[in-house]
Amino acid sequence: LWASAIEFRESDDLRLSITNFKNIIQNYPKSEFSSKAQFQIADIYLNDVKDYPFAIEEFKKLISNHPEAILAKKSAFMVAYIYSNYLDEYSKAMEKYELFLTQYPTDELVPSVEFELEGLKKYQPTIDSLNNL
Repeated sequence: LWASAIEFRESDDLRLSITNFKNIIQNYPKSEFSSKAQFQIADIYLNDVKDYPFAIEEFKKLISNHPEAILAKKSAFMVAYIYSNYLDEYSKAMEKYELFLTQYPTDELVPSVEFELEGLKKYQPTIDSLNNL
């Protein structure tokens, strides 16, 4: 299933790729391939389909269903990254980046999170003024 899903993705048959990844998730939910399949689905919606809200939902599924998986950390980062860089939802991005720092204070992505938060600081006055309305 995994090899077929990857092959379908590489040949741009995204529907069959997602179907195979979902079969892995459904039939082997405790397997490490389940979290990898969920990440691939989210990545397809992010990079191939460009449906950013749906990609966020797919990354959130991974975080919820596989909180201990290595890809859960990357998914948490990606949720914040999408809010910031694709949807221009800066307050949500800041909230998710701060949550990442709380949950994973020693992760290798911390410097990237700090870099992203530094870039978002320029939006803080606007966010504060809108929150005060």
